[in-house]
Amino acid sequence: MKKNLISVLSYEKLKIKFDNKCLLATQAEARKRWEKSNEMDHCYMMANVTSTLHKQLESYKTAKTILDKLEDMFECQATVARQSAITNLVNVQQKLGTQVKDHMITLMVYFTKAMDNETNLDQNTQIEKVFKRLSKEFAGFQAACNLGNKKLTLTQLIKELQS
Repeated sequence: MKKNLISVLSYEKLKIKFDNKCLLATQAEARKRWEKSNEMDHCYMMANVTSTLHKQLESYKTAKTILDKLEDMFECQATVARQSAITNLVNVQQKLGTQVKDHMITLMVYFTKAMDNETNLDQNTQIEKVFKRLSKEFAGFQAACNLGNKKLTLTQLIKELQS
């Protein structure tokens, strides 16, 4: 929701900048333009929140204070979601007898959740996590990849594990 609001607000601000061919002449004009822009931003934001949030935010007069308050309110939830995603990645282990394909799907879901919650997982980190989460029956495969200094993408690794 926040990204959508920021996108809409950014679009409106850019539109105003492109529509105005000359710079504002006075500080009073600039202030008036800011107030108009803030009022529009405020309306967009208040129109796009739940009625419960609307009641909590109605006393805030500027779009900036509303964004700050929303960030404060949801920062804790984002932190918990990020920690949960990382914990899932750390704790998942392929069980004996589980097909590689099923295990990889589980890992991909956890990678996606982690990245959706702004966890930085580059390709090498993901591959490292895959190797650490495989069952012992893949120890030979892992050793061969390490000894051969194979540089695999995640997709290539999945294909090789399944073959």
